[in-house]
Amino acid sequence: MRHTEPTTGSGRRAASALIALFAAAVSLLSAAQRGPIFTGVDRVVAVGDLHGAYDNFVAILQDTKVKILDDGLRWIGGKTHLVQIGDVLDRGPGARKIFDLIRRLEGEAEVAGGRVHMLIGNHEAIALMGLSFDYEGAVTVEQFQSFLPERYRTEKEAEFRRRAGPDADLSPLWDQLARTDLGAQSTYFEFLREHYGRWIADHETAVKINGVVFVHGGFNEEYSRWPLERLNRAVSMELLGVMMNRPDPPRIIFDTRGPLWYRDDADSNKSEEIMAGEIGRVLINLEAKALVIGHTSSAGSRTLNLSRFGDRVWTIDTGIWEPFSGILGALIIEDGLFKPWGRENERQDMDRRGRGLSMGGAGAGLR
Repeated sequence: MRHTEPTTGSGRRAASALIALFAAAVSLLSAAQRGPIFTGVDRVVAVGDLHGAYDNFVAILQDTKVKILDDGLRWIGGKTHLVQIGDVLDRGPGARKIFDLIRRLEGEAEVAGGRVHMLIGNHEAIALMGLSFDYEGAVTVEQFQSFLPERYRTEKEAEFRRRAGPDADLSPLWDQLARTDLGAQSTYFEFLREHYGRWIADHETAVKINGVVFVHGGFNEEYSRWPLERLNRAVSMELLGVMMNRPDPPRIIFDTRGPLWYRDDADSNKSEEIMAGEIGRVLINLEAKALVIGHTSSAGSRTLNLSRFGDRVWTIDTGIWEPFSGILGALIIEDGLFKPWGRENERQDMDRRGRGLSMGGAGAGLR
């Protein structure tokens, strides 16, 4: 698998980037002090993998049942905690716009007494590792262009116009550049890392809200024994390490059994009866009542059935980014109820009370 390293442009810029990343590593210590565990939260809205689907993300947050954004894209969620389960990047055109929106909403929500938790997904990890172009079709032309410096993009546009003509469709030339030009790929990664890398790495891998754990991929028994603070710090440090080209290889962020990649909790081909014991042990280790995950898409199903293992696991990747087979969906947790909301299912009564689950303090009912 090819690892594309970013170019630096100049020694001064490289040194500045390293200093900034070192400062980010230090800032992780203060960020960790805030902790990934929250109690007494009245309302949680969790949204699955977005993959660049900016318009669909906005449509979900503006829906009258979700009530997070107003028509001006301002926070109206009050003390709600919004969880985006990771994988903002790749497959679609609007990842940068989503990042910019979330970055602004983080501040607005906190002022209102709420919180925005954008979790780290495997696509964020492979981007900061410089591996996105090793996955065919991951980086769309629109996303590629959006993470290029304006001057570079303008110069390439002019070059392509000279070659193809003033009225030609330039998409094939941009696509070829993205797929085959290592220098262009390096420019893309450099911009992404410089403007968003530290910010992404400073986010959580997992959070626990009222005893419910949210993570992108899932948990096996090994990682479920890790305190969430330790896991979040380790993933963040690994991401900063790969951006600083540190020689020690990452352990967690590219581990298929790790929390960014694990699929067994959502794999419908695995018998719930067989997996139930492991899920029970994972939740005990996490001191959690339920697990909310993304990563494994349910696109293709026209019903919003998010629950597995007797409401102990909720799979919220509804294929929001899929133009034909996905569902605009979210999981709303409010007043002790897990309420799957879907654009095509909103007339149905989707409220389901988790069996024996309440939205009380962390670990309630486990001892």
